Amino acid sequence: MIRSRDERVKQVVIGVSILIALTVMVPVTLISWRLLPGLFGEWIGTMIGIMTTPFFMEASFSLLGLLIVITLNHWRQHKDGDELVYLDQVTGSQLSQELPENSRWAIYHEKPLIGEAPSLLTQAEGAFAIGDYLSTANLIGAMSQNELNHLDTLRLRLELARATDHHDLADRLEEEFRRAKAATDNHLNTT
Repeated sequence: MIRSRDERVKQVVIGVSILIALTVMVPVTLISWRLLPGLFGEWIGTMIGIMTTPFFMEASFSLLGLLIVITLNHWRQHKDGDELVYLDQVTGSQLSQELPENSRWAIYHEKPLIGEAPSLLTQAEGAFAIGDYLSTANLIGAMSQNELNHLDTLRLRLELARATDHHDLADRLEEEFRRAKAATDNHLNTT
């Protein structure tokens, strides 16, 4: 909101400065063209005479205004860059009913990188970090037996059991975690 107000003030200042410059430049040119020497002075006088005739005056100011608008627009486009943007929108099964409308899309000025699907462990760690224990348990339940025995998964399972007050399960997982860590350390020491 503050930025748009600043932009409006800036636009008004630019417009007013152009009008003031024209207000000063036109009368000064009309009054002082006779003081200019030689052929240049005569040419300015002829152009002023043509520009101030009833039909040509309106046309010349219209062309001058059009030239100013085109110049300012070209400058603004050069400053702001390309208007092409990429829109990323959440749709389908990813869409949650609690997700606010303005959080369902994002605009990128540069083409976003192609995302990769996070692993079940990464998703489970993210769900655990935000306190969504049910989603964490569901994601852990979807893992294969090999993934369940991974050291990081055992650590996450242990933390989940402690966070949900399953003390017996936490004790078993802690023992399993110690054994897996010892086996990993032993394997690293032998290689």
